[in-house]
Amino acid sequence: MSIGELPVIQAALTLAGEQIEQERKRRHVPGISAGVVYDQALIWSQGYGQANLETGAAADADTLYRVASISKLFTATMLMQLRDAGKLQLDDPVEKYLPEFKVTSPFVDARPLTFRQLVSHGSGLTREGGHTGWQSMDMPTIETLLELAAQAEMRLPTMTEPKYSNLAIAILGHALQRIVGVPYTTWISEQILGPLGMTSSGFDRAALAQDKFAQGYHRDEARQPFPSKHWDEQGFKPAGGLYSTVYDIARFISLQFRDVVAGGAQVLGSSTLREMHQPIIVTPDFESGYGVGWGIRRQTGYKVIGHSGGLPGYTTNITLVPPLKLGVIIFTNYGTAPVEITNVALETLIPVFKRTLAAQEAPADEPTLDSWKRYLGRYKDKSADAFIDVEIVDDKLMVTALGTTPNTFVRLVPQGEHIFKMQGGAGTADFATFEVNETDEVTGLWLGAYPLTKWKAST
Repeated sequence: MSIGELPVIQAALTLAGEQIEQERKRRHVPGISAGVVYDQALIWSQGYGQANLETGAAADADTLYRVASISKLFTATMLMQLRDAGKLQLDDPVEKYLPEFKVTSPFVDARPLTFRQLVSHGSGLTREGGHTGWQSMDMPTIETLLELAAQAEMRLPTMTEPKYSNLAIAILGHALQRIVGVPYTTWISEQILGPLGMTSSGFDRAALAQDKFAQGYHRDEARQPFPSKHWDEQGFKPAGGLYSTVYDIARFISLQFRDVVAGGAQVLGSSTLREMHQPIIVTPDFESGYGVGWGIRRQTGYKVIGHSGGLPGYTTNITLVPPLKLGVIIFTNYGTAPVEITNVALETLIPVFKRTLAAQEAPADEPTLDSWKRYLGRYKDKSADAFIDVEIVDDKLMVTALGTTPNTFVRLVPQGEHIFKMQGGAGTADFATFEVNETDEVTGLWLGAYPLTKWKAST
């Protein structure tokens, strides 16, 4: 039985779905399409309300939404594909490939902006670039954006703190287009969407299934919904131009959980994906930040990664919990706070997945537990006046560092006779080796390179 079929998981998914629907009604959202990914499968999806109030079309996992700034993750993926192919380095100045990209900086020791700074929102660039497109809904071309960038001053010194910038990602996408010599949208479609099987997704609205589109909505002064107008992102396509569905975006989420080399549907190798998921810049309070494209924050005891999107009539969010291989998708056709809806679902799902995955570990059998008894007891660090205990906790062999508040536990995972791998703490993935004398008595323990002497046996 797969994890998604387990009754405890099914119950959690049902509850999360009910909570999403409650949030939809509370926020007066016409329609929501939601999904939950576990590892390589979309294990649950559901539509709530209507994708189109005028036609009565229901929202579902096939409904097409403007995913808005989630598009930035695909631009970041393209960046890393080119980095891995040796076409650029993350710390290259962008103007090396896009000479017309010039920015004025009033700050001391200012240097040309790099790909790493643009993709992580650490560039200090203004958010939009001074255009008037949000008033006229006639968005600027990339040529206009480059002209505006040359006229705009940097708002912060580089790498001071995250400063979200649509302009930065628009410039990034254009620079990548210049490097590959084909249109940005062509590359994303052929090198990312196609291999991943995201056949319903794209940038050209006219080429997509017209009957599947969610109509975006605003509300008037009387709180009555009315349709938002469609407009083209033009120069901002790398920052927000993608259309997609829950079914399709689930494939992109599953990519993040695979541990294989690049090739075919694996549009990036797993080592590069892990690199993208790590922080480059963090907020002053250390609560959130950005990696290579991915937003990073804390949620229910885990580091989670994701991205939200917002354009007139649409708000979207995807959030992933990599250690649990869990992802949540929320697409809406109204201006709301989708990350808050996602968080409600995660508060329900994370504890259940954590417990379920832990319970699926094969428990140590009785002979194994009996063989571990020789190791139990207190050990003294030879280089410091410190002690640790080795004990069995919930059928797992654990090291407890005494004197810490709370006590620090490190799990010992069997690797061979008297040899274990540490899990948790500063020594994680290093080896712990018990010393045994000629009479098979345990006399000491090496935690990596640190020797300890058996002080007393467990009583």
